[in-house]
Amino acid sequence: EGGIGIIHKNLPPEVQAREVAKVKRSENGVVVDPITLSPEDTVGRAARLMSEHGVSGFPVTADGTSRGVVVGILTRRDMKFLNGRSEAKVGEVMTKDKLVTAKFDTKPADAEQLMSQARVEKLLLVDAHGRLKGLITMRDLENVRTHPNACRDARGRLRVGAAIGVRQFDRAEKLLAAEVDVIVIDTAHGH
Repeated sequence: EGGIGIIHKNLPPEVQAREVAKVKRSENGVVVDPITLSPEDTVGRAARLMSEHGVSGFPVTADGTSRGVVVGILTRRDMKFLNGRSEAKVGEVMTKDKLVTAKFDTKPADAEQLMSQARVEKLLLVDAHGRLKGLITMRDLENVRTHPNACRDARGRLRVGAAIGVRQFDRAEKLLAAEVDVIVIDTAHGH
């Protein structure tokens, strides 16, 4: 409700930077750079990424890039009955028929209505050529609505800080690359 979270430094620098990137990934409910998969990726890799990034699904693009042509979506529901077949290909289990998509400039209220009608929790945003432009999740829309006073940057992304120790310039570089908003120097030991 207007505060800012600080990611502690008791993590490897790469993990701390990944936590910052998670916070910065969403703009006003729209994930502008979603993590994507290729149909050739394995379900095992998808499960690892879900756990690592705290998400429940991924757009699937023909080339596996975040601006590729959308060919499907993989969610936890698609993976639910695989019985440990982590070597299965994403293309074999993803949802590919009747994908629910919208234009990138779709208003949040319209996106929510479309998702409710289609009974989906994720809306793929595409351009006229079917290339991925973003992703809206019902959870993100609910967060924006229930926390209107959240501390956001000029692009509508949540602000986030991270702690570093004295002279941890390599850590600071990783955090800056992840677009951290503020760096806090942890002086718990009196440096």
